Amino acid sequence: MKVLVIGASGYLGRAVGRVLAADGHRIIELSRGGKACHGTAVTGDVNSPGLGLSAETLGELGDIEVVVCCFGSVNMGADPAGVVNVHVNGTRNVMDFAASVDSVRRVVYVSSVLALGRASGLITNRDLSRGQTFRNWYEYAKYRGELIARRERRVPVSILRLGTLLGSAPSEVIPRHGGPVSVLPHVLSGLPVPLENCGRFPVYAADVDIAAAVIRDLVVSAEHRSACTYFDPERPTLAAVLERLCRPWGVLPRVVDSFGPTWMQRALTRRFGVEEEVMDYARPLFEFDPSIFDSLPNPDIASRSDYIVETGVALRDSGVLRSPSALGELRPAVLAALPSAGMGVLR
Repeated sequence: MKVLVIGASGYLGRAVGRVLAADGHRIIELSRGGKACHGTAVTGDVNSPGLGLSAETLGELGDIEVVVCCFGSVNMGADPAGVVNVHVNGTRNVMDFAASVDSVRRVVYVSSVLALGRASGLITNRDLSRGQTFRNWYEYAKYRGELIARRERRVPVSILRLGTLLGSAPSEVIPRHGGPVSVLPHVLSGLPVPLENCGRFPVYAADVDIAAAVIRDLVVSAEHRSACTYFDPERPTLAAVLERLCRPWGVLPRVVDSFGPTWMQRALTRRFGVEEEVMDYARPLFEFDPSIFDSLPNPDIASRSDYIVETGVALRDSGVLRSPSALGELRPAVLAALPSAGMGVLR
């Protein structure tokens, strides 16, 4: 099968290309850099009509059967216009492209559980528009992109919502903004992170390699599945994710119970190097229906046991992430500034 993977140079895109190539599929890897890891490279841009491809390149793609969409920005603090543009206009351009190629029989579109924003109640695969508000522009952009994919009628679209991706990969492609990895410099310095109930709630982490395998299953499935969701069925808590990420450094993160008003927590964490947007996830998100995995091609697929630790190992061994000495020197002052009441340090 000939498969076009859009966003092939990213964290998930690389894993998808590797899994599909290992199964013998012909992979066309589209990215702005035009570099291939597992197939044939194509330089393109989802922000451009026709993906910015030349007439010659379009001719070479005339026999692709499936388009896999792994593109997007995960930087929640990025320029709002850029974030919205890549997910909204980018999704429209991809759908227009797929509909223009007669041989395309399916688009596999990767979305995020964060497209649900602040939705409340029990969430199913059918749910998207629940009258929710959004914590940041990233959530809103993912919502808008998934809405476009759900409304596409010219070509069948299978939507896969994923949780926060973790797992071994080259350090340069592991996202270090907008997720648990972004607080590592802070916690590796011994500084506390205030989380509701000390972080004892699921963060919906997902093993990037298993997520790629789920996408492979959607690509080859004979049955069309309109919407699926995947995250680690074990539902590790945010506190557990931080502990496993820090394990390669031999550091136990200081997770404390939330204290004071939200503005105080934001001000303190922002002052000492934690992205303000990340603190929006210092409390539980939502609850998923227990049958959420039933629509997956393989409902019993499980994550590997060490994928979270592997993320920390990859970052540690690369040397791109270390415990900042400046933050370490500030630690006594920070601890002295924290209220003593209501602080349960996770041990």
